[in-house]
Amino acid sequence: MSALAFTPFFAAAQATSTRDSDSSRYGSWRRQSEELQQKIAALGSVVEANIAMPILFGPVNNLNNFGELRVSGRTHEGEDIMAPKGTPIVSPTAAVVTRVDYGAGEGNAVYTANSGGERFIYYHLDRVGEGVVEGLVLARGDLIGYVGNTGDASGGPAHLHLEIRKSDGNAPTDPFPRLTLEFTPEEKMVYLSKILTQATDPNALAQFLVANFRTTFTAAATRGAAVPPLISGFLAPAASTTPANATSTVLVLARNLYFGKTGEDVRALQKFLNAHGFIVATTGSGSLGRETTYFGPATRSAVIKYQAAHGVPTTGYVGILTRASLALVRA
Repeated sequence: MSALAFTPFFAAAQATSTRDSDSSRYGSWRRQSEELQQKIAALGSVVEANIAMPILFGPVNNLNNFGELRVSGRTHEGEDIMAPKGTPIVSPTAAVVTRVDYGAGEGNAVYTANSGGERFIYYHLDRVGEGVVEGLVLARGDLIGYVGNTGDASGGPAHLHLEIRKSDGNAPTDPFPRLTLEFTPEEKMVYLSKILTQATDPNALAQFLVANFRTTFTAAATRGAAVPPLISGFLAPAASTTPANATSTVLVLARNLYFGKTGEDVRALQKFLNAHGFIVATTGSGSLGRETTYFGPATRSAVIKYQAAHGVPTTGYVGILTRASLALVRA
């Protein structure tokens, strides 16, 4: 965690004068529409004393730096939670989104109303979650956004700045003593399955998560939790096949393949196509028994034939849809 060490720059984060005034940032909840107020009222009047860590996957580093004095003279009004940039952040409770902001100080930010008249505030997001807009009603585990370092945290380590405030005043309360819960592996897999359906690029998100949190997913699978199929595909070896004369052949690819790509997974793809009648070449390089590691025009042509036969867009590009199809085919 040496990369997460504080620097003079980071000590100044969230202390600049570029932020909106407190009244504009935190007082606007009183002026919300009647419809939004009804949604907020439905959350109930009981404060949830113990809440789950909103960053969905660890390891994370909770700095417990609420109230820390900043170089500007103001005190730190939230809790900074360090995690890899791009890690999903979810709502730890039922909530209503009251504001989505892209400010100079707070960066990409989401504000929510929570039960008991509280407001949770999420700063410095790499990006706001897909579909997260003002008025959205969130269930526990619904996407807020992704860990980042936008706003006045730019240049410092990626982290979530979490604030908790009461609706009867602007004074913040320390989140640290309340972050005592953790989502179960089963809950994490359920929440992630929904996030992947929302993601602009689920393939890239799945690759990122497996690269950073592989042990989390393998442990969840061992426990019997339903790991999302896209995640399972990336957990598998880069490419695996059984011999062409076996009773079945299966191909699992850990990356997208397209014209110009090289690697043993390209060879595995050619073997698979040849074994299933989508011939790469009848003689020479790419033919049965002489498959190569290069994705050239002949491989692309064979892929297009495969895609046409299996109802996949005929692009010649082996992306998420084609890879999912390949993983299901039996000889």
